[in-house]
Parts: sequence; structure tokens; C-alpha cells
Amino acid sequence: MIRSAPLCKASPGFGLGLRTQHYPDFQRQRQPLDWLEIITDNFLVEGGRPLLMLEAMRRDYPLAMHGVAMSIGSADGLDLAYLQRVKGLAQRIEPLWVSDHLCWSGLGKTMLHDLNPLPYTEEAARRVIAHIKQAQDILQRRLVIENVSSYVDFAHSGATEWEFLHHVATQADCLLLVDVNNIYVSSVNHGFDPQHYLDALPHDRVQQIHLAGHSRHPTHIIDTHDHPVCEEVWALYAAACRRLGPVATMIERDDHIPPLPELLAEMAIARAIAKENVGLAAVEKSASPVGTRQPTQLPDRSLANAPAETGLSAVVSAGASPPGLLQLQTDWLVYVLTDPPDANAPARLGLNGVSGLGSGLGLDSGSSHGATDSPADRLGIYHSAYRLRLCEVLSESFEKTSSYMGSVLFDQEANQFVVQQPPAERNLGRYGSNLPAFLAQRYPDNPELAELAQLDWDLRTRFDGANHPALCAADLAPQADGHLAFIDMPQPLHPSVVLRDSRTNAIKLWRAIDDDVDVPEVAYLPKEDEANGPPGLMVWRWNLQPHFMRLDPAQYRFMQSLAEGLSINESSERWADTDVLPTPEVLGAWLKDWLAQGILRLG
Repeated sequence: MIRSAPLCKASPGFGLGLRTQHYPDFQRQRQPLDWLEIITDNFLVEGGRPLLMLEAMRRDYPLAMHGVAMSIGSADGLDLAYLQRVKGLAQRIEPLWVSDHLCWSGLGKTMLHDLNPLPYTEEAARRVIAHIKQAQDILQRRLVIENVSSYVDFAHSGATEWEFLHHVATQADCLLLVDVNNIYVSSVNHGFDPQHYLDALPHDRVQQIHLAGHSRHPTHIIDTHDHPVCEEVWALYAAACRRLGPVATMIERDDHIPPLPELLAEMAIARAIAKENVGLAAVEKSASPVGTRQPTQLPDRSLANAPAETGLSAVVSAGASPPGLLQLQTDWLVYVLTDPPDANAPARLGLNGVSGLGSGLGLDSGSSHGATDSPADRLGIYHSAYRLRLCEVLSESFEKTSSYMGSVLFDQEANQFVVQQPPAERNLGRYGSNLPAFLAQRYPDNPELAELAQLDWDLRTRFDGANHPALCAADLAPQADGHLAFIDMPQPLHPSVVLRDSRTNAIKLWRAIDDDVDVPEVAYLPKEDEANGPPGLMVWRWNLQPHFMRLDPAQYRFMQSLAEGLSINESSERWADTDVLPTPEVLGAWLKDWLAQGILRLG
């Protein structure tokens, strides 16, 4: 008998998610783990330290790529340019596999940056299957798809989540990343048995397992990845090991990230549980082979029992008229972006009522008996999460501005900003470019706020910009006549250089906050000095680190002409014998500083 090759790669063992807080640990010594998972979207950058660190990690550990922005369930199609960037990164680092989520994250040019749930309908199944196949064609590899946690239930769903996932995986011929914590979270929120979920999965397609923590609330729990793995999830993981056999497993922590030894200790627990339970997998599979083929005892409404070319016809409550996928996602997006939230949205989206925490499962929630959520309550989780998540991103990207304004005022303004200007970027690190202009409009009498925010943003975006060598004194080679060719080079500034007007002492404010000393009073450019033009601020990257410096009006105006494309020689001719460049010695002093600090480009 000829055996077919396994669908999944052999398990590389046990790993962790790579987080910047732990870079020093990995640089100091090799850590006792088998592989690392990276967040794909954090490395879809042009250059800088992130990619250098990634190359270093790749030399010591196998890497898996895990994305959060493919939006495989979006009704308006995939972002093909984004997929090409993912493909480029995969070609660069040769990962174990590439994964993303069974969800939708945005629509059109608006990204909600959340793992929004899908209705389990024929239309959604067709869309997801087609998108996975399209992504696999572009990536030239099987995609690994992760189940997400959810807090709402669509009345027009025609299958359970596990039936839908089974059908999608087999019809799209993809692999699965089983997040055990997400199964547990959803089982508690929706009142199903998580063991039924595990039993129904196509076990031969499970490539990876995630383990993580969550946050408990009186009537529900939320997948937050900010706590250690709880006992219930460990127990479910043991069951997964018995059902699935040896599967690559990792600990996932995205917030309240502890020291690396704590995560390694959790990983050791996973290793011990797997060692104890994986040996029982063969026994369980022989006793109940449901996971290696299409389930045979699912209800007629299930995707798995429907013809492959159609999936299922959605089972809809009597009298209900379900929205199409595009309309549902459009209504969802409008709801999330609207303040106050629309009270009619749950009905328009076709949401079912929900039970209390762990209803029907006999779970000890530690909450009051009989507590329940309405569909509006559950939908509100997504409404609040959008604002909380983006406000946290803005607070991190504009750290000094937030500190100067105070967290309460900054969060108020950030909340207004995220509603008025939702993200168009798939990389959250690129969200916020318009915040300085937003603050300038909101606070015209406080220009230091916009300047401080602009400095925060320019420093942030220099960090991972494109790599380009800088010109230094050692690179200077005079021609036979003693002429230096670089002074005739057009656009001689390093590509990372950005120039800004500086009419306040925002630089001093920034430095005081960074040094944790008393912040000086704000100061503005005197009116009588405006005739000579404002001083400038230059931000650039040198030796992989962002830098900034204040420029007096003369040097600023000279450098502006270089930024316009003039060569150093042409700019010298423009400004010779003026207040900008009264003598050649002034230019000589500037050039000495520029060459010493990587401000000019090489070649």
C-alpha cells in the first residue's frame, strides 16, 4: 500500500513569540527553545534594525511567520500588494510556514485592526476558500489558518465554527493553526463543549498550536494575550495532545510581557504536558478516527455534508433576512467607527442573543450567577476594542507628546483622532502620521504640541526606513585636480533626513521628558526674528539609530535647498555672500559636521 506524504511539516518542537523586549536576552546567549514565531507585519519594513535583528535570529532559530492583516475573510477581496510583500519577506527568511487568521480586518481602504468574526454561511465559505487559494498561489506555499476567539453569534450562520473551519481547510487545501486558548474563550462565551471542537478538526492538517492567556469579565472572557495560560487551557491542551499527537507549540504573549525566563517556564509546562499526553494520541485516534476524515455525523446543515462546490445553504431564523457578506461587513465597520454606537446595529447584523459566562458548561466563572450579556453588550466589545487598541498604539508612537499633554488629555484627543481618521495602513506602526496636523488644528495656540508630535513621529519612522550608506570623510577621494566630486552630486542629503520648521522649544521639551527632568516652560520664536526665517529641526538615522538636531536659520535654509535637489556646489552659488553663507569657512564647518554624523549620502 502506497502511503501519501503528510500534509504538515514535522513538529520543530516548542517555541515562543519573538518580542522586542527580549532582544537583549537573545543577543546575550542562545535560549533553550526550538523555534520562534514572528509577527509578519512588524517586519514588512524597508530596513533598519528590525530586519537586521531578524537576520540574526534566523541564524540561530527556525522562524515561523504569523500575520494579523491578511484579512482573508474580507468581502471586497485581498490586498495583492500586501501579499507580495509577505511573499518577499518569506523568500528572504525562508520560514517554517506562513500563517494568518480566519477573520476579516478591514474593508476598502479602512483597517479596523481587529480579528473580526465571520458568519458561518455558504457565501462566507466560498469567499474564504477562494481567498486562501489565491493567497497560496501568490505565496507558493500552503497557508496556515488560525481560529479566532469571538464574542457574537450570527443568527444566519448555517454551521458551527468547527464545521466551518473543517470545511474551509479541506476545500482550500490549507493547514491549521489551532489556538487552544481561543477555543476555550469562545466555548465559554458561546456555551459549547471545547472537546467537540477539537474532535471535529481535520487532525492531519494541524500544523501549529498557540497557547495564551485571557482576561475574565463578569459575563464573558476576552482573548487578550496578557496573562499566563490558565489551568482550563492547560487541560484543553492536554486533550489536544492526545488527539493531535506531536504538533509545534508556542506560548503567545502580546501585552504585559514578562521577563523571558517566565515565558520559558510556561513553555516548559507545555513540553511536559505534551510528553505525558502525546503518547496517547494513537490510542485516541484509533478509538475515534473522526479527525482524519470528513465528519460523518454532522447535522445536514453543516458545511462538511454539503457538496464541495457549494458548501451549505445558510439556515436562517424564521422571518429573518440575512445581510450579504459585504453589507454585513459595511454595517459592522460603520458601527465600530460611530460614536455613540448605533443601538439598532445588532438587529441589522443579525446577531443572536447570548448566554451568561460559561452557560451550559458548568464552568466556574467566579462571577454572579445569572449574569448575562445582550447582543449589544457583546458587539460593544469590538466598538471599545477598536478605540482602546489604536489609542494604545498612538500613545506608544507619540510617547513624549502623551507625557507632555498628560495621559487623560492625550487619550481624549487620540480617541477623537481614531474615529475621524481610521487607519488605512495594514502595519499599525505606520498609523498616526496625521496626528501632528490634527493637534495643530485642535490647539492653534499651542504649536509646541504639533512640533513635539512631529518629532515623535519623525524619530519613529526613521527607525525602520530604507537602508542607505552614509558618506564619511574616509570615502572622500579627490580627483586629479583636487576637486571633490561629492559637492556636485544632486540631492546629497541622506535619504533618512527630514527637515522641519522649529518655532518653539519642542526639542528642549522632548529632551527633558526623555531625561526625566523638570520640563521647561514652552517658548516661542520672537516675532522680530521671523524676518530671518524660523530655525529648523533635522531628523535622520545614523548607525541604525534615529538622531535629531536644531539648525540655526542660515544652515536650515541652506539644507532646504539641498532637500530641493540642488548640489552642495549649486547651493553655495545661490547663497554665497548672503546672511546664509557669508564666507566659505561657514560651509567648511558644516561639511565637517555632516560628514562626521552621516548626514550626506554615499553614491
